[in-house]
Amino acid sequence: MYKHKNSFIVATTNIIVICLVPIIYELILKNTINPPLFNLVIFPLIIAFINIVLWFSKFKLKFEYHMLWAYVALFLSFIVSFVLIIDPTKEKPPGETLVVHADFLMIIYIAIVQWIVLLVLTGILYIVKVLFTKKNKKIILEEGC
Repeated sequence: MYKHKNSFIVATTNIIVICLVPIIYELILKNTINPPLFNLVIFPLIIAFINIVLWFSKFKLKFEYHMLWAYVALFLSFIVSFVLIIDPTKEKPPGETLVVHADFLMIIYIAIVQWIVLLVLTGILYIVKVLFTKKNKKIILEEGC
């Protein structure tokens, strides 16, 4: 039961924070932060930072579970971005549907690039995690002997 509780907390934290970040960006920070910088650098770093903080807190799970929930949250933030940018309730002039499709394709492109950046960050974090745990095991073994 303990691991399920930790998994639930990690999942909820990832999903809530990562889905709130695009909302905050669209409502407040869009004019101050360059969109490509936000989408390609800041947003994936926020995801990595959240999972690093969760990893070093008492909610330790396997590395794979942390990253699984990060990817689920990234997918849900893609949906949130789609809903924020494309509002189907507004009436559109005749040529506007082409713009809506272009917005949708741009959102898909940004999501794919964010996924690739997050994949690279996942690899880097995994290497750091492996090196960190090996270093700690060596220290524990040396102190224990």
